[in-house]
Amino acid sequence: MIFLATFVSHVLPFIYIGFLALVFWAFIRYNAFGRTSSLGLSERVWTSVNDLYKDKEFVKDFVNILKKESNLVDIVSNSQSEYYAEWRKKGDKRRDYITDNQDWHALIKGNIKGEGFDLDAKRIARDVVKTTGYKKFSKKYEFTKEDDKDMFTIIYYIITRPDFSDTAQKYLYTAASNIRNVPVPPLPSGAFNEPRNW
Repeated sequence: MIFLATFVSHVLPFIYIGFLALVFWAFIRYNAFGRTSSLGLSERVWTSVNDLYKDKEFVKDFVNILKKESNLVDIVSNSQSEYYAEWRKKGDKRRDYITDNQDWHALIKGNIKGEGFDLDAKRIARDVVKTTGYKKFSKKYEFTKEDDKDMFTIIYYIITRPDFSDTAQKYLYTAASNIRNVPVPPLPSGAFNEPRNW
């Protein structure tokens, strides 16, 4: 009996710590996802983003829409936000982690109506979510109507990155014509992180 009491007294703190860790994890996870969360996305949408370019039918439909644009380079250039304005003046197409996140959190996240969006890039994003490839992708991930609206903003986010026209021509067009996987992700890791210091 003494042994049991000693064992319980030694194990009980670890059980308590484990329980607190589980509660903390659940709280963080609950606050991380959803339109009002720091990500501004559901968990379904967030986990699916990296698979967009792995879906050959989605890529094929996306490329078909992009190829109809005679001026993709201009569309991407004109759709750059005020945060990229100084870089654009210098003709710089580099991506910047902080600037990308400023775009997402200040201008794009939750903007399901596309208010203030560049009209051409917005039109392309709207056309993409109407394609058969996207609809199958949406069904595969069991998206809700809200998820589909959020995917419109993500596709807009992808299109308006400074290097997107180069990425499209170098990777997407090649992958679509050769029926191969795209070797780059749609967005880099950390694309939805909120920078601490802007």
